[in-house]
Amino acid sequence: MASVSQILTLLLLLALPISAQQFYTLDINQDALAGPADFSFLNHPLEPQDALFVRDGHFFTIGPDLAPFTDDDTRIRLFGMNLAFGANFPAPEDALRIARRLRRLGVNLVRLHHMESQPDSNPANANSLLTTGPYPTFNEASVARLRAFLLALKSEGIYANVNLHVGYTFRPAIDNVPALPSNAAFPTQSKPLHILHPRLVQLQADFVRGLFQRLDLRGDPVLALVELDNETSLLYAHQNGSLETTALGEYKTSLQSSWNRYLRSRYASNNELRSAWGPSTPEGPDLLPSAWRSLEIHSPAAATLTTLEDGTVRVLVATAAASGAPVVILKKVGFSVTAKQPYVAEVEIRADLAAGQSRNVYWDIKQDVSPWNTVTGKNIAVTSEWQRVRMAVTPSFSIDSSGRFGLSLEKCEAPVYVRNARLSAGGQRGADPADDLDAANIALPNSSENTTTALLNDYIDFLAFLDRDYNQVLLDATREFNSPLLPVTGTQMGFGGLMLLDAQRNLDFFDQHFYIDHYAFPHTAWDGRDWSFKDDSSIAAAWSTFTNTAAARVASKPYTVSEYNQPWPNTRAAEIGPTLAAYASFQDWDALVHFAYEHSRSWDAGVPHGFNLNGDWTKLVNTGQSALLFRLGLLAPDPDPLRLPANEDLRRQFTRDRRNGSFNTAFNSYLGYQSATAIGRRVELDPDAAGLPEEARQTPPDSITAATGEFEFDRINKRFLLHAPQAAGLFGNLAGAPLTAGPLTVELASTARGTANILLTALDGKPLSESASMLLTNPGYTLRTQPNSNPPRAQNIINYPGAATFTVEPDQPSKPSGDLNAGKAPIYMEAIEATVTLNVPGPIEVYALDGSGNRVEPIPVEPTSSGFTFRIGAAPWYSLIATAPQAAATAPSSSPRTPPRAGTSARPPL
Repeated sequence: MASVSQILTLLLLLALPISAQQFYTLDINQDALAGPADFSFLNHPLEPQDALFVRDGHFFTIGPDLAPFTDDDTRIRLFGMNLAFGANFPAPEDALRIARRLRRLGVNLVRLHHMESQPDSNPANANSLLTTGPYPTFNEASVARLRAFLLALKSEGIYANVNLHVGYTFRPAIDNVPALPSNAAFPTQSKPLHILHPRLVQLQADFVRGLFQRLDLRGDPVLALVELDNETSLLYAHQNGSLETTALGEYKTSLQSSWNRYLRSRYASNNELRSAWGPSTPEGPDLLPSAWRSLEIHSPAAATLTTLEDGTVRVLVATAAASGAPVVILKKVGFSVTAKQPYVAEVEIRADLAAGQSRNVYWDIKQDVSPWNTVTGKNIAVTSEWQRVRMAVTPSFSIDSSGRFGLSLEKCEAPVYVRNARLSAGGQRGADPADDLDAANIALPNSSENTTTALLNDYIDFLAFLDRDYNQVLLDATREFNSPLLPVTGTQMGFGGLMLLDAQRNLDFFDQHFYIDHYAFPHTAWDGRDWSFKDDSSIAAAWSTFTNTAAARVASKPYTVSEYNQPWPNTRAAEIGPTLAAYASFQDWDALVHFAYEHSRSWDAGVPHGFNLNGDWTKLVNTGQSALLFRLGLLAPDPDPLRLPANEDLRRQFTRDRRNGSFNTAFNSYLGYQSATAIGRRVELDPDAAGLPEEARQTPPDSITAATGEFEFDRINKRFLLHAPQAAGLFGNLAGAPLTAGPLTVELASTARGTANILLTALDGKPLSESASMLLTNPGYTLRTQPNSNPPRAQNIINYPGAATFTVEPDQPSKPSGDLNAGKAPIYMEAIEATVTLNVPGPIEVYALDGSGNRVEPIPVEPTSSGFTFRIGAAPWYSLIATAPQAAATAPSSSPRTPPRAGTSARPPL
């Protein structure tokens, strides 16, 4: 319950004019949420008939006859939360409490993530499924806790999505797997070596069998989904360049052997291979000018350039102590390159560093004039030893006499030496005379060479084959202890791209991840006191992240987004839940899973920290409404989707060009696709589509209305207006004149910041014009209390030192940021004052709600010619009660366009 002082603060602020950027304290009691803030009514305990399976490209429950593919099957959408690391294993006394918290938020799916990433040295800690013994040594204490938690989730109508390989890093000396040469450190999370070596794959299959045997979930409806491998594939590793840098020693030998076996299965003879690949061609003459141009030096940096007798150049960088972003570029300029013509670049480089040390140098080929487009680039770890580095590239655009071959040296304070720079046209590898299928001596392609298209296509097909084989091994292990209808996916579409249609064709659904304004860590990865954010917005970015996610959806199979967030302290973060729920409903996706509810068992910290929704009141306030929007389909899907072609040639080209997750830009480049089309139209990938529909080539207007008419997006003014029968909302830039969505009109006060996220939903299944009970939310952004401040004050958002990004005030003198992962209460929420006009028959009563969802005091309501008007401000949510006879309590219904679903039930009027 909210304290007396908090309620008094709320009442005081409601009674007073709100000054610019005024904040009020807010404490939400998640264990006591009631009334309009409680969305528990969406769930019922899971029973055998609630078991999930895939039918007609979506998730269904099998129904009371317990037989799939009958008239009793019912479509279901999933709205969920991630748990990570120790949060997956709540103490017995917390399991049911946390399940009930999630149910109140409208959650019907929990994604169990990072369960094996950090094995327990002390099993009693119960932070991992594994102990530090040889993989896979199970922590039976964690397994028992997980099993109990699954029972609690089941009792609250919440399904589970079990993730298998996420973060485990193999240890050669302990796990009896091959070491890397010179005992080099294994790559983080073992990626991608865990996919390509048979020993590692077999161990993972043992882990899968051991886990599901222990959980004993065959036929249990609580197990809804399984993800085999998080955010990785060999296709992705090839595209980002990590495959050839990590597949060394025995791992390269294994990959090489698999490559030759694959070619032997594909080609009957060497002649057939040579005919397909064509011959190799030599490189042309050097295109670079003979001399290095003088250094490009950006203040406050300083550097000197010296040419030695043998032609080697020596650069010494001395960076000024003043703040800023110094740049020192050694470059050759003035050459030309032609689009779609292969080139090879190379350079030799070293630095006067101690043995074992390295410094990062960025090397690129780009335009030396505006718009400074980059052809290709890579980071070089420069050491004391000479190294010859090569890049192969086929430019997607031409450069006429303004090319730049540049090395950015500002991060190396020691003298750097450079020689033998070269850029050559041509030089493609095809089938060499010595290549022999019987001898199995055909080398793997690598990024330092151009290859013929046929050779590279074969390599891409080979990687998809290995990814598919890995998926099949883990799928078989999963099926051994579970229903054959259990929906299983591999990895996410942004971690492999279009060729995942081939790699995952035997799996049941496709998944994707995206983030708006993911944290950056300028110096050390995941340093919780040295981080920044941009304060980006999906609305201000013209919806591009949403449309890119839409363009990765595969027709005829369910589509899930198992990670998304716009993490604290982003000041626009309240937009992400409702706008995504509305858009995903229109696009007819099947699951949305926020990342994350919690990473640890700090259930009652009560402060925003990192990615967690737990304590982040900005997003938690409208989470239940987002669940309502999506699960009950309060927005109709576009009934006539546009099909984006994804034929075999396009899938391979996407991968050859290393597009990874850039679906919008790839389709624009290849087909002239206008990605904003996917704002107003549903889109799907279709391997059988003949071509891009003409509508998708047309530039959409500045203001786009959905094909169903239930929302509109203004790309110029950066606002999203939602006007469905049971929901109305205004999101983004709402400054200026009053704006209307459905029966809801909002005018921000002059004291408001100019952006807001205001959502009204009916709670009784009726249209807003007839509803007796509605919830209005208006959350601002939140700040924690600055530690050791006296008197206590907010821990403010500040500029990150020397950058155009942001962080929060530091709480240690030696660090630039406040602690990302912990904080101090109370929490301050931005007060957003506005005048609301609701055009409904009425009369209505309006109440501000406290942190438990209880009514505080009535808000004054004035009648208008067509409805009622009132002011909102220093509260995040409001209960609206219609008291007219025509709005009297009757049995509520589900959304009129969707049948009742498993995991849902009717809500009594409030």
